[in-house]
Amino acid sequence: MLNCHQVTDLGSELLEGRARWAERAAVRLHLMLCDGCRRYLRQLRLTLATIRRVRPRQTNVNADKVLAAIDRSGRR
Repeated sequence: MLNCHQVTDLGSELLEGRARWAERAAVRLHLMLCDGCRRYLRQLRLTLATIRRVRPRQTNVNADKVLAAIDRSGRR
């Protein structure tokens, strides 16, 4: 069974449909037992949905550079 660290590492791949079936099955098993990871994946899903809705509206080139810098470093 996966541990919490492994589940969080797989989070983006899971939500974007890039995880293999065995990984998805292992995560489902883990999520049945772990409330913290369920909350984490729920928050990650909301964050990704928000980013997808906001990004296409960005017309300012400088804003795109700032977002890219934040993505790389985790901060500004």
